[in-house]
Amino acid sequence: MELLSLEPLGWLLALVAIAVGLRYSLVDQPAWRKGLAFACRAGGITALILGICRPYLLTPSDRLHVVFLVDVSDSVDLDSITDAAATVAQSIEGLRSTDTWTLHAVGAETRRLDTPKQLTDLANQWQSDSGDTTLRRQSRLADAMLTARLDFPAGATRRLVLLSDGRGTGEPDALTAALKLLDEERVDVRFQPIDPLAAAEAAVVSLQPATPSAFQGEVLRLRATVQANRDMAARLRIVHRGVAEQEKPLKLFADQPQVIEFDIEARSAGPARYTAELVPAEDRFPLNNTLACTVDVRGEPRVLALHTEPRDLRPFARALKEQGVELDVRGRLGLPGEMEELLEFDAVMLADLPATDLSPRQMAMLKRYVTDFGGGLVMTGSENSFGLGGYFKTPVEEVLPLVSRFEKEKEKPSLAMMLVIDKSGSMGGAPIALARQAAKAAVELLSLRDLIGVIGFDGAPRLVCELRSAADRDAIQASIDALAAGGGTNMFPAMVQARDMLEQAPAKIRHMIVLSDGRTQPADHMGLTQEAVDAGITVSTVALGGADKELLSAIAEVGRGRYYETNDPSNVPQIFTKETMQASKSAIKEDLFGAVQTGDHPMLSGFSDAELPFSLGYVMTEAKPTAQQLLAAETGDPLLAVGRYGLGTGLAYTSDLTERWGGDWLAWEGCGRFWAQVLRGVLRKQDTEGLSIAGRVVDETWRIDLLRRDASRRPVTGVTWDAATTDGQGRKAKVEVTQVGLGRYQAAVPLTGADRVSLRVLDSDFDKLKVVHWQRPYPKEYTLASQPTPELAGLPGFAADAVRDELTPEPRRKPISSWVYLTGIGLLIAGVVLRRV
Repeated sequence: MELLSLEPLGWLLALVAIAVGLRYSLVDQPAWRKGLAFACRAGGITALILGICRPYLLTPSDRLHVVFLVDVSDSVDLDSITDAAATVAQSIEGLRSTDTWTLHAVGAETRRLDTPKQLTDLANQWQSDSGDTTLRRQSRLADAMLTARLDFPAGATRRLVLLSDGRGTGEPDALTAALKLLDEERVDVRFQPIDPLAAAEAAVVSLQPATPSAFQGEVLRLRATVQANRDMAARLRIVHRGVAEQEKPLKLFADQPQVIEFDIEARSAGPARYTAELVPAEDRFPLNNTLACTVDVRGEPRVLALHTEPRDLRPFARALKEQGVELDVRGRLGLPGEMEELLEFDAVMLADLPATDLSPRQMAMLKRYVTDFGGGLVMTGSENSFGLGGYFKTPVEEVLPLVSRFEKEKEKPSLAMMLVIDKSGSMGGAPIALARQAAKAAVELLSLRDLIGVIGFDGAPRLVCELRSAADRDAIQASIDALAAGGGTNMFPAMVQARDMLEQAPAKIRHMIVLSDGRTQPADHMGLTQEAVDAGITVSTVALGGADKELLSAIAEVGRGRYYETNDPSNVPQIFTKETMQASKSAIKEDLFGAVQTGDHPMLSGFSDAELPFSLGYVMTEAKPTAQQLLAAETGDPLLAVGRYGLGTGLAYTSDLTERWGGDWLAWEGCGRFWAQVLRGVLRKQDTEGLSIAGRVVDETWRIDLLRRDASRRPVTGVTWDAATTDGQGRKAKVEVTQVGLGRYQAAVPLTGADRVSLRVLDSDFDKLKVVHWQRPYPKEYTLASQPTPELAGLPGFAADAVRDELTPEPRRKPISSWVYLTGIGLLIAGVVLRRV
């Protein structure tokens, strides 16, 4: 027994008063009789109170109510609707006389029908094009389920049967929520698939640009996905401002989506709307044959180029200027020192600039410019690029698609190199630590056939590592770690020991690198250096801080090597890696090399291998696993590669664009057009670092969520927003942005009556601007899909001749209040009899 109401149970406290009265009663009767009379009265009162609580018993109900939902949307074949009506009629015949049912046609709304024949009549009207077609333009299955649950009467077993192709058009999570609610209400939901549209139909499923913004003249890649429900021929074209930009013939196969790519040049600045138009051989609904997207196109870009000899880049700069790209060419000290100045440029080109001309802070800034601010970084080949320029294991190399490590060719002569490093007391702390790092980096750059040794010197030389094969890399680097600072400065004996070891080395190239930060004791350094040169040994020197720069410079000049000077110890690793690559003489290949296309990218659109000029040389490198190699030399070595790093792009071209290796390129009439197209592919698109926008459409309202963070990723509050929309007719409207949390803001844009809307959001305090676009897609009803949604596909099936099978009877409440009242009255009468008789 169960109770509908529990509040009257409080009245049972009255039994306490009766019990007290019994204790002090003056009735002269036996105790057992008084107790029995009290029990009868207490039982009677309890029964009457329980009767007020409306008690009932749960009994299984054999009564069934079935709700039939039949999908009548455009994605369902009309003959299938007629068949569904027959299925419903057969199911109704299988019900018992006590059972009930309701029938609904489901489309843009839920329409209740009295008989299955009415469903057949609707299908016949649509067959003859005389019926109301607005009902068929959607299939709001979740809404229909929630509406149908109101049909179920109390005390009956509940079953809902959905006859559909299983492709709803409501909110993505609405169907899941509706099924969960029905399960909580003990509704048995069954799914009966019916045939989708049988008539020939083709559709553009999606159109996506490779980037939401571009520069004027940049080649955009648009990806269109098309599909058909049967094999057919078709044509697909991209239309911009009423003009067909490109068109491709297609062969569509049944239920097989195809992705078609178009490379389109963005010819004018401003929002550019591109429309994909499908022209199939057979089709029923023209509504789904077009789909559009919008790309923001910016004006002419600015590129900063750094070169040791700026005049060498003038021909290349003129070629780019003719294509609308401004190349600002600067010398060694031309890189801005602050990020704000660097952000004035859309890309940075390191054309011929060694890493030793950049401070560690500047290299870290270039990395941030790419990864955090979406900038483009380009490096071209020269003796000051990649490993030759000392970029091995630097922040700059981290955001380039090519690495400096390479395997020397077997025909190249092997190298024997001695590192002579000052370890006097003045080198203590950071200088000696960086010297160790530099020496180990040099070891990593050598091939297995090379030899390397290390001598440290203070007042006397100390052999840190004997001249040995670079194949013993781990052992050599472990010995370098033992190099510690302390003592005076006497460079001459260490150079003598290094010369003697190199004279005995079986290598065709023998080289010595001397690093010092102080003034050594007087000796015949020039004579020693000349003896080394006579023995086929070259000598390079590095002057750090307060070193004797005149002496070291003279040694390098006599030793036919290179002289480096720096006041910053952090530059030492770059100097050593640059000098190691220079000494090896194997990182450069000079000959006549053709370019072979090895990758597909919009940068190369419109150019073939046959028309690309020859290069006269390049720097040997290797592509990173994440990079996309676009051009290779005939030897297989990379020429052009690109890769995404954070928000930006890194590009590497291992040849150069000056007269040294790129004379044929500069003479080619397509030089400016080709390289302008390549550079536009890496340019910084928008300054939106720290500003992210996400949008969703709910009930004809575009709800925008904005997240604002500063450079340290902390939320920014109190932002002054300037937001406005522009629709397809050019009408503008202000949009209010409200703060809803720490760094979180929201806006709502009404979409009623609009086909497309552009939203411009500006953080007026920090000039962070972002533009997002919304295009009204054609109704989901006309998107071809081959399978029902997973939520429906996982439901139990249904058969018309088994409409009552596998039922779980719904418990029915049987009221028993009258019996409880009679029992209570009887007990009260019995109590009176026991007391009076």
